[in-house]
Amino acid sequence: MILTKNYLKKFQESMRISLPDNVEKNLLKEYSQPVVDDDGHIFEYTEQDIYEQIRKVVQDSKIG
Repeated sequence: MILTKNYLKKFQESMRISLPDNVEKNLLKEYSQPVVDDDGHIFEYTEQDIYEQIRKVVQDSKIG
């Protein structure tokens, strides 16, 4: 799965939070494309990976 603006919007609505624009941009930059490791293997994050990363950002920033 890759992070989309739509998914991020729905996440914020379901969690009743509002992320600052710069946080949204950073999350989208990091998780909106597949990842290539050092060996050239391509993989995508799971929905749980993305959810947990967003949750960590929210928790660390005390956004809400």
